Amino acid sequence: MKKIVQPALSYLRRSFSRTDAIGLAASLLAILVWGMLPAIPQNPSYHQFADQRQWFRVPRAADTLSNIAFALVGFVGLFRLASRRLLRFSPATEAGMWCVALGLVCTAMGSAWYHLDPNNATLVWDRLPMTLVFAGVLGAAIAQRVSSSAGRAGLALLVPLGIVSVVYWKMTGDLSLYITLQVGGIGVLLSLLLLTRKGEDPIPWAWVVAWYVLAKVAEFADQGIWNATRGLIAGHTLKHLLAAAAGAAALWPLIRGAAWRIQH
Repeated sequence: MKKIVQPALSYLRRSFSRTDAIGLAASLLAILVWGMLPAIPQNPSYHQFADQRQWFRVPRAADTLSNIAFALVGFVGLFRLASRRLLRFSPATEAGMWCVALGLVCTAMGSAWYHLDPNNATLVWDRLPMTLVFAGVLGAAIAQRVSSSAGRAGLALLVPLGIVSVVYWKMTGDLSLYITLQVGGIGVLLSLLLLTRKGEDPIPWAWVVAWYVLAKVAEFADQGIWNATRGLIAGHTLKHLLAAAAGAAALWPLIRGAAWRIQH
């Protein structure tokens, strides 16, 4: 028996790295948490935004047009990534950045479409590209803070899982998987920032988290900010601008034209 078990264990140690084990443990924990959650329906009042102003026949114009910020950041990121004049990041980090930049451009279109006619059907096209942004941010962070192989594995898992979470909500009306991934992703990112420090990392992750947290606060305080500013700006419009700032922070080395080459 020893002759069979010991070689098998030795093979597993060689082929199953610590990174793989951590990834598997995180995945199992996410599945466990999701399984314990009750079904979470979409609140119908979510679609009732504070700012209902129409400009030049564009309904909910501020919420709709503020998506231009996503498009600007995303297009700059795509242009920089396509440029051959800059030194390159590791392939895994670049893959994450491509997801962030492309996801921001698609979010601009999907979110604008949603705000023209807010309902669950159009909200799907708002949330789908956002999962690409989240996957790209987390994949790039894992690549920078852990290893390129871990970043590639994380991205390969997170992109389809994010899409599945939105499709699952669309088919069942249950947001629990989508929320588990969003909250869990932030938890993983914070853990990486607090527990790891690998080499020189030019991406200002603390700013990514800070802008994102402020965006979520603004989203929940939509009506309150609208009232506080006496109808100047609503929280949801501000959320778009702050979330675009979070995306810009994730792509900051590209946006400012830095010539970095990160190797793992």
